[in-house]
Amino acid sequence: MKPAAVIHDYAMEQTNRLLTTLASQIRRAAKRPGPDEIHDLRVSIRRFTEGLRLFAEFFPKSRAKKIRVMLRRMLRLTSDLRNRDIALEFLGKSPAAEHRKRLKKERADYQRRFSEMVRHWSARDFSAQWRNGLALGLA
Repeated sequence: MKPAAVIHDYAMEQTNRLLTTLASQIRRAAKRPGPDEIHDLRVSIRRFTEGLRLFAEFFPKSRAKKIRVMLRRMLRLTSDLRNRDIALEFLGKSPAAEHRKRLKKERADYQRRFSEMVRHWSARDFSAQWRNGLALGLA
């Protein structure tokens, strides 16, 4: 087997694995969007995005870019959730009740938006579409 073919197969295998992990983390965070689940989802988004960049030569440029744009949107939304989680943890049991109340309300709004995004992505079977668009099943 030629070295380029070995690298191609490796790139497809790793990207497929990263996409499987990402889809799993999205499902997990959709069921329970707690601080740990949102953090783990953000990590899997960053890892998958880096995989797309690292192995960019093996993917259709426009398709990979479209996926990265979608992931950036989810990353921004989960950043807003994560920032509220960190702020709430920082406040702890402090007497700043008005701040805690505002942060919880904001977090609930971002959580609702996150749930809507996940429903939309799931209804369109994003992972199967991405797998096909990136030709991951052809490795």
